[in-house]
This record gives sequence, structure tokens and C-alpha cells, in this order.
Amino acid sequence: MMDPHVIILGAGVSGLSLGWRLAASGIPVDLLEASSSVGGLAGTVRENGYCLDFGPHSFFTEDPEILETVLDLFDHPLKSKTRQVKFYFKEKYLDYPLTAHSVIFQMGPLSGIQALFSFLKGKLKPRRTSKGPESVEDWAVENFGEHLYRTFFKPYTEQFWKIPCSELSSRSIPTHTRLSFTNTLRYLVNHRGGRNNLSLIERERLTTYYPETGYGEIPERLAAKVREGGGKIHLLSRVHQVSRLPDGRMEVHYTQGGDEKEIEGSYVVSTIPLNLLIKMLSPTPPPEVSASAEKLDYRPLLVLGMVTERQNILSASYVYMLDRPYNRITELNKFSEATSPPGDNVIAVEIPCLRGDAVWNASKEELFELCIESLTKDGFLSCGEVKNLLLVKSSYVYPIYRKGYEEHLKRVLAYIDMSPRLAVLGRTSEFMYMDADKCMRRAFDLADRLKEKLYCEGVKKREVKVLC
Repeated sequence: MMDPHVIILGAGVSGLSLGWRLAASGIPVDLLEASSSVGGLAGTVRENGYCLDFGPHSFFTEDPEILETVLDLFDHPLKSKTRQVKFYFKEKYLDYPLTAHSVIFQMGPLSGIQALFSFLKGKLKPRRTSKGPESVEDWAVENFGEHLYRTFFKPYTEQFWKIPCSELSSRSIPTHTRLSFTNTLRYLVNHRGGRNNLSLIERERLTTYYPETGYGEIPERLAAKVREGGGKIHLLSRVHQVSRLPDGRMEVHYTQGGDEKEIEGSYVVSTIPLNLLIKMLSPTPPPEVSASAEKLDYRPLLVLGMVTERQNILSASYVYMLDRPYNRITELNKFSEATSPPGDNVIAVEIPCLRGDAVWNASKEELFELCIESLTKDGFLSCGEVKNLLLVKSSYVYPIYRKGYEEHLKRVLAYIDMSPRLAVLGRTSEFMYMDADKCMRRAFDLADRLKEKLYCEGVKKREVKVLC
């Protein structure tokens, strides 16, 4: 039996939450983070007094324990507010997520009538007859009708993913959004029901919280908790190999400051992209596992921040857009005025792209030129009102659920499960789209399972000593 020591790859919300729970129980933990700061996709880049999230996003949850945990991280009350989100569609603001009210009253009477008849036609005569994997196209037409699919779901989904709807699995629609038009009507008419499995509409209407200088304050405070418990966080530490030693222990090789280092532990938990982890394993996984891992890819994130003195630009905290170079625009002062120096504001646009394409490789100035014409046309910003540019990028953000991906994911996870001292956790490593509160819940639950396992191993170790 070996002494407990958990090595965690990645210091985002998942890794930090796991590290905190384990360290608080007296279990030694080391977190290896490739970046120069903690937070991952929940982090905030700060530059000359300006704060720009990888998102951006606010914190909300229906889980009472997670809510209390996050609020208790702060020595002052976090301000709460109702989330304000809109969808800008053909010069009209719609509710987000799309509701029956949006379709009937906000899209205009003609579009509402067409949507209703299309929806009823789809229910009376379903179009899907194949037994293969369900695509986004199949799901949207079945649940909302042909009209809404063609005018709304198809253009926005393909703008966001850069992949045809017919090639995307319906799992690309997050679980809590997979509600039918009928359920949407039911929610609007009768706002009762349980809180355990909320729809996207209900989750979007939860009270939200946002730290003063960016969402990244949450993982930064989680990191402080890890260190208080004796855990160690190694920044600028890029992992390149994960091995199982002959005695059963795990060894991780990484580079820090140009130096090659290694660390041994009893367990390794990875929160890094699943396809990258498979390439790091030693011995090398079977060819079919490596081939399946190659089929699991991610869409990157690219956010351009534009500094301006103009205030109150948007009618909501952020607005989703169609037929623009960007799919979402955010006004950070509506989250917190402390995200900019006094008198300034930051407008952030999230620009869809694929890793390695022209947009991904563009400079801040080139991205600004790409977006400013649409921003000016819509009355949000003019070129002369922008005095500085910020940029945040991340390569592995949104798991791409292509049709048939489930088979590949199942094969890769089954291989991971064969190693008793290796586990995956979090959005990119589990290849599962989820919000930060869900990441924290899964991290805490895994920590509890690991503690129980380590306790059982410790009991067996003491029993062996007694027998000897």
C-alpha cells in the first residue's frame, strides 16, 4: 500500500475544487497548470486596470451547497442580480432562451403564425424516420418545426460551430435546453415544479452573482483555499507524460521554466482536454483508443474586448447575435463597474472560429476591423469611440459533438477506467459541456469517492502491519 498523494492536471474550477476538498481532508495534492494563472475557462485576464473574462459569464446555480460554498469564499457579500440576456434577431430583441412568447409576440405575427403551423405539422407528421444518431437538425425540427429551424436554429448553430447542423449530434444542445416547444408553453403557463433538473429557461432566470473585478476571483479564491490546506499549485507547468510505475504509483513528467521535472503520486486526476491526455499516457494506448481520441475535438474561444468611454450601450448584460462576425456581445460594466477604471467601459465580442483558421490567427487590430462595421451599423460602437483593445483566447473550450461521437468517447473513457489510479474530471476532460457550478459539484463528489477509497487503502495498510 502507498501513501496518498493526488496529482491534478489543470487548475481550473474543476481541478481547484477537487484540490480544495482533498487538501482540507489532509490529503497531499499537487496541481500542475500550464498557464501563468489559475482559473482556466473561468479565469479573468487583467491588463492596466481592465478585466476581461474567458466568456464572460456570471455565477448561478440551483445547488444550495454549491451556492453557499461560493458565497462563503468572499469576505464581503456578492451583489446579486437577475440575469438579463437577449437575442438580436432581424433588428428585434427576443427573449433568450427562445420561448413561445418570443415566437408568437416578438418575432412578429407572420413569423409566429408560420412557426405555429410548422410546429403542429411536425407533430402530426414527424419527418425523422432513420434510426441513426440524432442530429441537431433532427432535434430542432422535431421540437420546434421546420420554420424555426430554418430561420433561427440552423443559422445560429452553424454560425457558432462552423459545422453543418446535419453533422452535429443533438447532444450539442446542452441537456437542460433539450425541452420541447410544448414544455416551453407549459413553463410559461404554469411556473411550478421541482428545482432538481431545471430547464435552460429556469436556469437563466436564477439569481446570478459576479465578483467586482471579474469572474476569475472565484477560482483565485479557490486556489487560496487549496494552499491554506497545504496543497501546492505549480504554474507554468506543462505536462507531457503520465506513466504508471511498476509499484503501481503514478508519475507525471512536466516542463517548468525550461526545466524537465517529474512528480510521483498515488493518483492522477486530469482536467485537461481528453484527446491531449491520451497522447501523454505511457505506455501508449492501443491504436483504436488513440484513433477514437483523435475524433474528439473542441471549438476554441476568442474574445475581443474594446475599451470605450461610452456607457449603457446594450439593453441587457449580453446579447446573442445572428448574421454577424460575432455570436455574442457583452457590456462588462453591466456586470461590475470595477472591471474598468472610472469612466471607462469594455464591450466584448465572442468571435466564432476553428483552431488554426484565419480568424483564430488574426491580430487584435484585424479582429477589430472584422467587427466594427457591424457594431457601427447596429448602433453599438463607432470606430472613434474605441481607444484600446484586449484579447483572450483558449484552444480547447467547447466539446464538438459530431454525429457518432458517443462511440469514440465511450471507448476512450473505458480505457481510462481500466487504470485504477487515473481519473478524468471537468468539462474538457470528461468531454461534457457544463457550467462552473456543475463542475464544482462533480469535483466535490469525486473528492468524496477518492477520500473513501484512500481511507479503505489506509485501513488495509494498517491491517497488513498488524499481521506482520
